[in-house]
Amino acid sequence: MDTPVARQQVESPSFFFIIGRPRSGTTLLRFLFEAHPQVLVPPESPFIINLYRKYRNVTHWDSSIVSEFCDDVYRQRYFDKWLIPKDQLCQKLMEKEGTSTFQEMVRQVCTAYTSVFEKKEIVWIGDKNPGYSLYVHRLHQLFPEAKIIHITRDYRDNYLSLVRVNFEVPIVPLVVYRWKFALKRMWELKKQVPGLIHSVRYEDLVADPEHHFREVCHFLGISYDPEVLSFYRKKSQVEDAYSGLDEIRQVHQSLFNPISTGRTQLWKTEMSTREVRMADLVAGRAAGKAGYARQFTRFDPLLFLWIMPVLIYGWIMYRLLLLGDSMPYRMRNRLNRFLGIFLKIYWKFNRRAVKPL
Repeated sequence: MDTPVARQQVESPSFFFIIGRPRSGTTLLRFLFEAHPQVLVPPESPFIINLYRKYRNVTHWDSSIVSEFCDDVYRQRYFDKWLIPKDQLCQKLMEKEGTSTFQEMVRQVCTAYTSVFEKKEIVWIGDKNPGYSLYVHRLHQLFPEAKIIHITRDYRDNYLSLVRVNFEVPIVPLVVYRWKFALKRMWELKKQVPGLIHSVRYEDLVADPEHHFREVCHFLGISYDPEVLSFYRKKSQVEDAYSGLDEIRQVHQSLFNPISTGRTQLWKTEMSTREVRMADLVAGRAAGKAGYARQFTRFDPLLFLWIMPVLIYGWIMYRLLLLGDSMPYRMRNRLNRFLGIFLKIYWKFNRRAVKPL
C-alpha cells in the first residue's frame, strides 16, 4: 500500500472538512481529493468530535497521555479502515511528546495514514465525516482556519440511497427532517462566517465533475488535476487494501466506476406518491433554497398531523444529540446507542406511519 512519496513533506498542512448527509456524495468527493497529489483524505472516523472534550485542554502530552490518546483513537468507529498498525501510530504520536495541542495531535493521526494514490507535497488534509453535519460550529471553533466543503443531494434520492444500504430506518419524514436540520445548521454557519464554506450539489458534481471539482480546487487554492477523475482506476488496489472489510465494497461499490448521473432522480420512479408528499411537506421551503423543486407545494394539514409524532421525535433526538456534544464522548456514544435502540422500537410499532391510510 505504501508509495515512495506518500509521506513526503507533510509538515503542517491545512485542514478542510467534507460535510454532508450520509449518501450525499461525501465519499465521491473524498476519492476525488484522495486522487489529487497535494491532498490527503483518510477514511472517515469521527475521532475529532468524540475526543475533543477529553483532550481539548491538554497542553503537555507526556508518554502516558499520548498512550491513552492512542488507545482512545483506536476505539473509535471505523478507525480500522485506516489500516495503520497501532504501534506505528503510537510511535508517531510520541514525536509530539511535550508541549502540544489537541489540534496538532489530530494532525499527527491524519498524516499517519498512507494513501493508495501517489502524493507530492501535501498542502491540505481533508476529513470526510457525514456525522459532522450536526457539529459544524464545533469544528469551526476547534479549527477556525479550516475550510468546509458542503455537498447536498436531493432529499428524496438521499432517502432512497440511505434505506437501500440500511443506514437509517425507512421513515420518510424522519430522514427528510434530518436532511433539513443538517442543511440549516450549515446555512447558519455560512451566514456567520462568509467565505468559510463552499457548497456543491451532488447532481451538479456528477453531471459536470470537471467544472465543479475545478471550482472546489480553486476554493482551496490548489491547481486542478484532470487525473483525479480517473480515481476509479485504483479499484484493484483499494479492493486489495480492504479485502477484509466487505462492507467497503458493498456500500461504496458504485464508486469504483466512472462518475455518472445514473443515481439521480430515482425518486420519480421508486417512491410512492404518498412518500413524495411527505418528503416535500417536511422539506418545505428549504427544498427550493437548496435548489430542489418540490412536486407537491400545497400544505396538507391532515398529512402534517399524521407525521407530527415523527417530527417531534426528530426534534427531541437532535436536541439530545446536541446536548450530548457537551458530554464526555463515552457518555455520548451510549446516548447514540440508546437513541438507535429507541428508534428501532419506535419503527417496529409505527410502521403504518409511512403507509397509505
